[in-house]
Amino acid sequence: MDRRRALGALGALGAWPLAAAAQRAYEPPPTTDGGPFVPTPWVILDEMLRLAEIQPADTVYDLGSGDGRLVIAAAERHGARGVGVERHLDLVVYSRSLAESRGVADRVRFVEGDVLQAYVRDATVVMMYLLPRLVAQLVPKLRAELPVGARIVSHDYPLAPWRPDKTLLFDVAEKEAINGTVETKLFYYVVPARVDGRWTLEVGPPVGDGAPVALALAQTPERLDGTALLDGESREVRALHVRGDTIRFALLHRGRLLEFRGRVAGATMSGEVRAHGSTAPWSARAAQN
Repeated sequence: MDRRRALGALGALGAWPLAAAAQRAYEPPPTTDGGPFVPTPWVILDEMLRLAEIQPADTVYDLGSGDGRLVIAAAERHGARGVGVERHLDLVVYSRSLAESRGVADRVRFVEGDVLQAYVRDATVVMMYLLPRLVAQLVPKLRAELPVGARIVSHDYPLAPWRPDKTLLFDVAEKEAINGTVETKLFYYVVPARVDGRWTLEVGPPVGDGAPVALALAQTPERLDGTALLDGESREVRALHVRGDTIRFALLHRGRLLEFRGRVAGATMSGEVRAHGSTAPWSARAAQN
């Protein structure tokens, strides 16, 4: 876990003078349906974009986009496309006006709507600063609808029970006036490939003999484990990890630890297995239901 110190007012206002002035002039209603409107401090926005490693090919969604600053920054600084979803129409209108003034209206759009009903299937990055109850409700939607490998950054509240791939902690003086603490948490996730279910695993020589092995994997936001049927005995799948389309796991067989690494492509997996200095190809195919 990375621990950093930061001062909330540094850096960003110089880069965004027009936006900052416009936001000072804007006085939004005190609350929206998703909770109070709380603009993300600039130093936190910088860290969110950095953590997600935004690229020009990305489509960045901000769920609860507020005044639009994050989506606009992703377009202006990184050349990405973006979509902001916000329930309060005044903020949507304001965000569109700000995008025009910043010269990125052709790369971003803002829509009025419920974040729980938002279309996110074309997103490669999702950002959010929402109340915990909304974050929790979004977990099944994001895991089911986002493409494999999509990145998510949640400000202050984790997507429980989904375990984050990274957690970043740092202090921002500006936040003390917002919620009484300077501590800031960013939770980073990579949408994993779907591996839940039964698979037929084959390991080539010299590590294996190509005979099919029954592999059963269980995957939920809070659980990732499995078993394999080897020599008529059920063996635990060890060190199982899926991140994006990459997978790794290990099996103990006849006193040897078999270490698997590979990639998932829909109903197939393949890669390389190592055991006692030897390597061999392996592949697996999902069982037909």
